[in-house]
Amino acid sequence: MSFLIYGANGYTGRLIVQKAIEKGLKPIIAGRNQKTMQLLAKETGLDFLVFDLENTAAIAKHLQNFALVLNCAGPFSKTAVSMVKACLMSQTHYLDITGEIDVFETIKTYHTQAIEKNIILMPGVGFDVVPTDCCANFLHRQLPDANTLKLAFMSVGGSISHGTLTTLIEGLSRKGAVRKDGIIVSVPIGHKGEVIDFGPQKAFCMSIPWGDVSTAHHTTQIPNIEAYTAVPRWIYYVMKWQFLFNPLLRWTFVKKRLQGYVDKNIEGPSKEQNETGKSLVWGKVSNAKGETVAARFEGPETYKLTALAALVITQKVLQSQHSAGYQTPAGMFGFELLNEIEGCRVERV
Repeated sequence: MSFLIYGANGYTGRLIVQKAIEKGLKPIIAGRNQKTMQLLAKETGLDFLVFDLENTAAIAKHLQNFALVLNCAGPFSKTAVSMVKACLMSQTHYLDITGEIDVFETIKTYHTQAIEKNIILMPGVGFDVVPTDCCANFLHRQLPDANTLKLAFMSVGGSISHGTLTTLIEGLSRKGAVRKDGIIVSVPIGHKGEVIDFGPQKAFCMSIPWGDVSTAHHTTQIPNIEAYTAVPRWIYYVMKWQFLFNPLLRWTFVKKRLQGYVDKNIEGPSKEQNETGKSLVWGKVSNAKGETVAARFEGPETYKLTALAALVITQKVLQSQHSAGYQTPAGMFGFELLNEIEGCRVERV
């Protein structure tokens, strides 16, 4: 039975389709725009479907012939729930490439229903959150009684896609998040900052509400989790004054203007950036005794890694016979999953 890639015409969706064809796979591609899907089908030679995500029952009818759907249509805060509900109706495995904490937490609430339907729900099968989730699992194996986890990531030689910026605009003015004593709590974005040694280079990083605040806890049960990303220091200092301009960022008018700029000017990394860029991850765990273990990850450029990881996981989920319910990548497959993704490695430091 074939699988479906929804949102195939976006930057990341196209990259996943391209890598699927290179691997000899023949997914069905889908999206909500007839013209763009016809053009993509002509370019790729793949069959296509056109449907929106407004009606759950209608979505389920489209999904009933597929064992799995890979949702690449963000922001996932607007697309994930309707697709998950349809997957429960059609008994179709659900994967996506989100990094949004609220989306992970929401999809997790469908765990029992997914078990009853014998399907897997696994959001975050791209750069968000495969390498960080695998690092968390790797570190937890090294220090099983760890009670604190810190993760940080950076991209070298890449850029950002239209879809990623759209998701960021959607989330403007929202607070940051950490996990404290097992509970997700709100904190200001960038409430902490430090220089982190990623191996190939050091970088200043600030705390952000990355998906691992949700997923790494599910994978490891470590109760205290913080996530960081590399940023120029000036951004960190600007975020300290975010509370002053948050009301402005909530205006629909401001968001529309920003989105208009993104629509006209942002496409995504070039082919050269895809091939030469790198993604770096650092992680550290500690326990009540003060013992610590650190690890570093190095892999392909973030969007290329997303495409490679999503397809590896798609094939593994299709082959799975015994797992159902809400899953995280490393929770289901362990950090050894990285051994199956081209160009990825994690090591203790």
